[in-house]
Amino acid sequence: MFGSGEIPTRFLSLIPAWLSLIAIAWTTQNGGFARQSIAILFLGTSPLFSLYAQEVRPYSWTLLFSTVSVGVMTILWRSQQQGPSVHLPRVNALRLCFIFSLLLLSLSHYFGLFYALTLLVLDVLRGAPCLGRRRWGLALLSALLAWPLLHVLVGGAGGGRTSWIVSQPVIGVFSTAMNGAFPAFPVALVVIVLAMLISAVGSQRRSRDKDRGLQLRDVVRGSSEACWLLSGAAAFLGLISLIDLVKPLAVERYFIVLLPCFALALGDVGQRLIASGSPYVRRATVCVLAIIIGMHFWHSQEVLSAKIYPLQNYKHLARFIGETGVCRQGCTSVSAKKHRLVPYFDSIPLQRVDPEGVDGFAAVMLPFVGLHGDQELIQPLLAAHSGASCWEPRQFTALSTFIVMPEGSHVRPQSFGLRQCVQSKHRNE
Repeated sequence: MFGSGEIPTRFLSLIPAWLSLIAIAWTTQNGGFARQSIAILFLGTSPLFSLYAQEVRPYSWTLLFSTVSVGVMTILWRSQQQGPSVHLPRVNALRLCFIFSLLLLSLSHYFGLFYALTLLVLDVLRGAPCLGRRRWGLALLSALLAWPLLHVLVGGAGGGRTSWIVSQPVIGVFSTAMNGAFPAFPVALVVIVLAMLISAVGSQRRSRDKDRGLQLRDVVRGSSEACWLLSGAAAFLGLISLIDLVKPLAVERYFIVLLPCFALALGDVGQRLIASGSPYVRRATVCVLAIIIGMHFWHSQEVLSAKIYPLQNYKHLARFIGETGVCRQGCTSVSAKKHRLVPYFDSIPLQRVDPEGVDGFAAVMLPFVGLHGDQELIQPLLAAHSGASCWEPRQFTALSTFIVMPEGSHVRPQSFGLRQCVQSKHRNE
């Protein structure tokens, strides 16, 4: 609809990421400014959010549906506490929003399905404020499982694309989840303990008021919403741990579904601590939150800086070939992946060759364009063509995309940002 270029394609991930921030701001608008600010900052500075808000992958859609589901769930939980004063049509509209967001979440990723099932069970245990009645849980459960069961029956269980994931023990699953969704958790835990000790000592020294000494415990007890959210996250991690024993699934980026849960739980506890009467608790809370948000932002910048160059820089190589015209008379290639790279190489004449079917690599015409998986051809080509040189664009995976130029070529690849291949450098040395 909007074209197949890089920017329109990336907008398919950027738009749902922005909508996730809007959704979490909307669902926390009546919970206090501190709660809203903490939740938005935690989500917006998360490394997973920063990375997959611009990568052409479905994870930002999973994040959006998870944010809407968890956010609407917390609104309905709070409306349950308010009793009959809540406007019924608004409650019904929120319940429909919760149901549809769960369905979309289950279709976005299989971790979304598992988390949707967890939220469904969590709501039933709370008395089904999001469903209205507990028996509706069975109907929604059937709807959530309908597509996966149909997929298994018609298309088979599949799972070949997850064969690269290594099984981990239970502790490994929890560690992977924290590294992905809450990388600042270990440091935050230590700082929280220290802040609680300092604030407790300060309160005892500076005040003899019993109520002030009990405030911190009362605040923690009052954060039932955060406790329920974190209980749901723990149950989800337990479910993934059990599945991982049979079929490995735990990957850091898959736990992006937990970001809204952590953001809302942290916002709830932070709001209550900041609103407490103790200045020591308030200062300690602000310091802890500043450290958590700062670490998230720093880690996000670190992750993004490592992704300045793509894994395989097809775009840069195709631009070099197009601007220099080195393939005007034709280039050779053995890659079977050209059909996946139509936006880059469709206008470039690439002649498919099979080095094993001709008279050795010496018969392969240069320039030779190597795409992902062709690295092992560099040395034979350089050995067969005297004076040939190998060049690659700057990319995260070395030698994943390259071009072998013949001797005497008038083109200077380095002036177009290409660098000499590592294997070619070793050969020249």
